[in-house]
Amino acid sequence: MVISAILVALLATMGQWWFFGPITKCLVYPLTTGVLVGLFMGDPMTGMLAGANIQLIYLGYISAGGTMPSNTIVAGIFGTAMTILSGANPTMAVTFAIPFSMFGLLLNNIYMTVNAAWIHQADRLLDKGNIRGVRLMNFVPSFVIAAILYGVPAFLLVISGQGWAKDLINAVPKSVVSALEVVGGIMPALGIAMLLNYLGKRSLIPWFFAGFFLTVYSGVSLMAISIFSAIIAILLYIRDRNSNNQNKKTANKRKGVHRLSVDQSVEMSTTDGSASMTPSVTPIASVEPKYAKKLSKRTLIQTWLWTTSTEAAYNYERLQALGIANLMITPIRKLYSSKEDQVRELKKYMVFYNSEVFTIGPIVNGIACSMEEARANDADVSAEDINAVRTGLMGPVAGIGDTIMQGILYPILFGIGCSMALDRSYLGPILATVVFELLIFGCGYFMFMTGYKQGKTSLLRILKNGTIDKIINSFSIVGLMVVGAMAATRVTVDTPLAFKIGDGATKLQKVLDSLAPGLIPLSITLGILFLLRKKVNTTLIIVLIFIIGIVGYYLGILGFSAKM
Repeated sequence: MVISAILVALLATMGQWWFFGPITKCLVYPLTTGVLVGLFMGDPMTGMLAGANIQLIYLGYISAGGTMPSNTIVAGIFGTAMTILSGANPTMAVTFAIPFSMFGLLLNNIYMTVNAAWIHQADRLLDKGNIRGVRLMNFVPSFVIAAILYGVPAFLLVISGQGWAKDLINAVPKSVVSALEVVGGIMPALGIAMLLNYLGKRSLIPWFFAGFFLTVYSGVSLMAISIFSAIIAILLYIRDRNSNNQNKKTANKRKGVHRLSVDQSVEMSTTDGSASMTPSVTPIASVEPKYAKKLSKRTLIQTWLWTTSTEAAYNYERLQALGIANLMITPIRKLYSSKEDQVRELKKYMVFYNSEVFTIGPIVNGIACSMEEARANDADVSAEDINAVRTGLMGPVAGIGDTIMQGILYPILFGIGCSMALDRSYLGPILATVVFELLIFGCGYFMFMTGYKQGKTSLLRILKNGTIDKIINSFSIVGLMVVGAMAATRVTVDTPLAFKIGDGATKLQKVLDSLAPGLIPLSITLGILFLLRKKVNTTLIIVLIFIIGIVGYYLGILGFSAKM
């Protein structure tokens, strides 16, 4: 048990101490950590099932701008550990996870507050010319704080053993356990409604209903829904692109636009009246500047890898500033030989910065490297120019990156992963974690290199041509159909109500199913969506779900229904 406690403690520590994205990114997701906690505690199947049940609640939680609406790290790790210790049914994991999540919010606030001290220490070290100290401040103190706040409680929870946890569960009356199962059956509707609220443009909402009713009537799997929806999205994207291209050609014809090739010539009159053939267009070749100081491909790859540790010392004062300064150490050391120059150039990155750092966000760091390279070669690029570009781009980039990563890729992949996990397949969490990381970090590498090669015009070109909007809309169709299918299969409540008519009895659930299967899960999901759109706090919604689930069970109105 000691080894298990140590491993779970390290997992909890790394879940908050984001020292290297490819390792730590998915440790904030209960589906991934549930399997790992189960593996460390000798019961991977229960761990996976518990993690999947917890994950369903948080599919719609978007963490942006330094805010954390719920601490999924603590919910997943501590909730799963408690489920295994108590020997409870994995459906009860949600009941454990929610209070742990609230406790985790306090831990996160302390972590983000204390980390502000390290950037001030880094300022002092940099003033003394200690560049290595900046890197140490980004990693070492934040690890210690994460270990104290997250690792120690996780260790104590696991090392305490199973006795007290089982006694606690055994002391709870069976009727209360059944009522809490109903609460657990309703709770996924919150995560689904949050996703629907985030993705649900009015013009796209019908795709949610398409996914829901396709599932309840045909019984096809979530994977099949994902494949069908992806094909539909691709076809619609191609249609829109072709339509736009045709509209542009039509508009150009109407305007009488004539495009001249480089080798075309026009006749020009000279002063003596003779004709002269002169090239009408001067080609503008995209020639890479021949700098004396040049960043090698190896240096660029190293810099990109450092971007994945941007949030190791995330703090409320300057958010990602220390992590950004840390990643820029590598290119600045290559471009400037003297310590004084290195310190001077590094200081401009110690200012407030906050953006998405994995998918689209690395383009800003690539642009910074490009501008830094030009500055080192005496181009007309000031420190103010670099920070102005970074500051101007971090907002738009965050909006795009968070939407793609947290609003689309994460819920689609982890929704599929949860469905497979609840069908007792280990492939679910493995597939969700591996594919998610390949996509976000592959995209991040591409965007970083694009930013470096093409400079600030690269992002402006992407934003202006509307490609991003079309891609987001296409992915949203996939997301909404998947969310609809999840509402049909993972909101596991029905009604046991029956009415006596003469000598027989009519079950209300059968009547509802004859009208349309899944009306209760659909009504609950849409009801929560209504509350979210009325800006009702999610904590209050959670309390309402507990009240409705428990009261509904004891009144005989609601019951738990295991599906698919």
